[in-house]
Amino acid sequence: MGYVKFLGTAGARFVVAKQLRYSAGTWIELDGTQILLDPGPGTLLRARRSRPPLEPEKLTAIVLTHKHLDHSTDVNIMLEAMAGGRGRRGTLLAPWDALEGEDPVVLKYVRRYPQEIITLSEGGVHRVGNLEVRAVKHRHGQVETYGVILSGEEGRLGFVVATAYFPELGELYAGCDLLVLNSVRREVSPGIDHLSLPEAAQVIAMAKPRLAVLTHFGMTMLRADPRRQAERLSRELGIKVLAAADGMTLPAAEWRKD
Repeated sequence: MGYVKFLGTAGARFVVAKQLRYSAGTWIELDGTQILLDPGPGTLLRARRSRPPLEPEKLTAIVLTHKHLDHSTDVNIMLEAMAGGRGRRGTLLAPWDALEGEDPVVLKYVRRYPQEIITLSEGGVHRVGNLEVRAVKHRHGQVETYGVILSGEEGRLGFVVATAYFPELGELYAGCDLLVLNSVRREVSPGIDHLSLPEAAQVIAMAKPRLAVLTHFGMTMLRADPRRQAERLSRELGIKVLAAADGMTLPAAEWRKD
């Protein structure tokens, strides 16, 4: 059965730099296809220290939503590990500016490892293993950023990564069984291209998933106790909301129909 494992839940520069929460990526298995989302600092270490250990060579794909360091630092070592250090294996999906332009984060010599490199684009739909991967355009400053929706027999999973709030955001993720939202700040902060807790609540209310999970926490969220805030949103929205914790594994039974 499928699952989502949160190797890390750190969201802001201070939380990442101090490692108050781990900054590793999110490991997903759905319909037998394993995908790693946003391999930030420490992803390889957290994967190998997971119990049981996660095996990079079993990954079908790595998805890089944007090139900011808390999302991309381990992408190169994870590409090499996915290939088992030899030959060409697996798929990398990443925005154009993570691959090209002035500051690409995927090293050129590492690009020999994946069997395929797919450039994400707005509304792009790709087949990866047994899954459909759909790119959702986000608004995150000058950095090209995409959320993703993974669809398979075991469910439809949406990942709302770094983005400023905009009114259509919830509609873009409607129909997801599980919706994971990066919720960096406790209160709305004008000019900050990250979702606050009230904005995440608006997205959840509009998208109406069976289960929503908050992650990617900054200091104001940590001080506010993410678990307590998730419980409050559950009561207010009438939708089950959880707060992710480092190492938490969420089995597909949590978001699937009975």
